[in-house]
Amino acid sequence: MSNAQSDKSGYGPVYERSSSIASLLKSAANPYRIRILALAMRGNGDFSEMMDAMALSKTALANHLAQLVDAGLMRRQARGKYELTSDGKELLSAAFSTYKRSARRVEEEKDMIKRSYGIAYGQPDQVGRRTISKDAKYEPCWLSLLGAISGSLNALGNRTSIVEVGGYTGYPFLINVSIGETCPSGPTALHIKTFLEILGGIDCLGWHVQNREYPHSYPSRPGAPSPEDLKIAREVFERIRKEIDQRDRPVVLYGLVAPEYGIVRGYEGESYLVSTFRSIQNPGVEEEPVPYHKLNAPGCVDEIYFAERVKVRSLRARKEALARALRFAEGDVEMQRNYVSGPPALAEWASVLEEATETSQNYMGNSYVGACVQEGREISSAFLKKIAKQAPKSQSRDLSRASASYAKGARSLAEFTKLFPFRFEGKMPARKRRRGAVLLRDAQEHEERAIQHLRKVA
Repeated sequence: MSNAQSDKSGYGPVYERSSSIASLLKSAANPYRIRILALAMRGNGDFSEMMDAMALSKTALANHLAQLVDAGLMRRQARGKYELTSDGKELLSAAFSTYKRSARRVEEEKDMIKRSYGIAYGQPDQVGRRTISKDAKYEPCWLSLLGAISGSLNALGNRTSIVEVGGYTGYPFLINVSIGETCPSGPTALHIKTFLEILGGIDCLGWHVQNREYPHSYPSRPGAPSPEDLKIAREVFERIRKEIDQRDRPVVLYGLVAPEYGIVRGYEGESYLVSTFRSIQNPGVEEEPVPYHKLNAPGCVDEIYFAERVKVRSLRARKEALARALRFAEGDVEMQRNYVSGPPALAEWASVLEEATETSQNYMGNSYVGACVQEGREISSAFLKKIAKQAPKSQSRDLSRASASYAKGARSLAEFTKLFPFRFEGKMPARKRRRGAVLLRDAQEHEERAIQHLRKVA
């Protein structure tokens, strides 16, 4: 179309000034800024009232207002007082008028009515609620990735146990401790390459999994999620809902009710139906749905999907599992900065207990990491004992001895967890810390003996 034809139809100026128009639309193209304009349209232009109405931080609201003022859509009346400009009123009115007449709005209202009636008349499975056909239940485990994977595999028809999932992924063999302070993040603060290797071990159990990771914390900062956070959370929810609708499979998700892994077994409205470690506390009671935007995922948002079944070659799977177990036990893996793995992790942990002052100790870190590492030694021992029965005699003896060493390490750590039982806060007097350090060094000796035996067979 020529410029002359464009001018006659009235759209020539739009074409010529497309950048300026886009800039104006962009200045308001944010849910929070639309809400600010709407509040100001109703005469509510007080800064503190807007902050309360939208649950925004002071900084976030100030940034949104600054963009609207710069665009000429709002103006400052006085300190803490804002009002719409005529441009702001016209833009908001035009946008709402267009939305009211739009096909999108009609479809949204149809969908809302459909969902509401479905729930009211007891037919939620078709509209607002859906669960997978074979319910997935979290298996009791401190290492929540194992509990969630095991429960999901059982729902998918692969009868397995925490011991098998732990053994074939290698996860329990890995000790990961933060340097200088025993942070509770240790068991989950894994380098992405190491984490992907753990997930690769699930192939040995008959399923290939895929994961999607948004490599930032959710929320990205303390307080309410940002608009970008909410966008990410919505995308995650839509992917998981599609997986449940189309493939009838559970999804493992990090950060459902804590910085831990849990199972999404369905959805209701805009919330996840879940099975997490909380199910252990109230057996038989369905957990409360988790709204899609209320994840608690420091470090990353991580989704694990069960992509396809794979054929398992038992001998090859055991060989791979032993090789992975040895490397993880030795700490021969990619690590996050400021973390140490393998037997040196136990030495670092003991040194922190001995050398750091009581006020700088992290009680929860000691109690939680203690519980996880104790459980890891128990699972490692049980797995090696199991495959020792299937191995040739030339390997069986060393596997049994490695299993026994892990069992001894587990007993040392069981005593450690009695000193520091799991809770969020607690006292850590010098006497207990010295005893704890002795127990950790005992566990280190048993760990090193187990590794010596594993080297002979892996």
